[in-house]
Amino acid sequence: RKSKGKKDDDSNIFLDNIGKIFLGAIGGVVLMLIRSSRGTSNRTALRDSIESLATLDPMEIDDLRVANSEFTLEVWDSIRKEILSAFPSGRARYEDFVSVVIQTMRGIKGEAFTIQLGHLLDRVAVDVLEETERGTDDEASMSALERDGDLGERTLPLPLLFAILSLALNCNVKDRVQILFEAARMTNGSGDAGEEGGTLASEEDVIKMVEHLQHTCQLAPDAQIVYGDQKYPVQQYQKGTAAELVAGAKKTMGEEGIKDFTGDNGDKYDVTDFHRLLRTKSVCAWGECYVKKRGLD
Repeated sequence: RKSKGKKDDDSNIFLDNIGKIFLGAIGGVVLMLIRSSRGTSNRTALRDSIESLATLDPMEIDDLRVANSEFTLEVWDSIRKEILSAFPSGRARYEDFVSVVIQTMRGIKGEAFTIQLGHLLDRVAVDVLEETERGTDDEASMSALERDGDLGERTLPLPLLFAILSLALNCNVKDRVQILFEAARMTNGSGDAGEEGGTLASEEDVIKMVEHLQHTCQLAPDAQIVYGDQKYPVQQYQKGTAAELVAGAKKTMGEEGIKDFTGDNGDKYDVTDFHRLLRTKSVCAWGECYVKKRGLD
């Protein structure tokens, strides 16, 4: 009897509580699904917000380039030389910048030659200037913009003005990257000689140009979303700064062996590095991260 009673007392905890364990597991899975769903909803809402607040949509940018089929690299080079000569300080009012652009274009092909759909560029410039008026959550990201004086009198850095003008440039992606890389290096007016006689841009220059592309609606909305500090109970997301986007791109490039950021020139970029950075999913300029192609052409 004693042996039989002891056997009855030795119950299996797992089997005795299998119902509770099963329900607990199901509950955990349901909570995970709810958390994931709400996190996805947060991300989607932020993406929709970024899209709705964008000054230009992708179709308008495409219309700009199609309408300005005669705005070629040769014209760009002429404009660039005149701009650098007219504004040696590296800054200019948008109105003065446009005036030099139009005068140069007319000097090339006559009075009729101008930027078509130029009001779209004006809209971007006004939005940037208004951003300086109302301030921004990320003061550092707008540090290159002058905040004193009337809105129309404020000057903008030439790399930003060239980024705005590039919206109308009719050229392939590789050439667009090249002219923006050259514009990025205008920040400090100098560069280091590359291995093949080219020039290098500092990481600060690259971050600034990514910032300019972000302000001029040239980055994909999804790429601008980064994880927020709050992870529980639901993951929150936020619009990333240019520095955060570049940091994400660097991580990807390092993991894929695209660039060694630990070497002597780890904080320097040649035009190929810059192009590859713009194509990462963390930056995704002009939606290039969605285009499947070999090489950078």
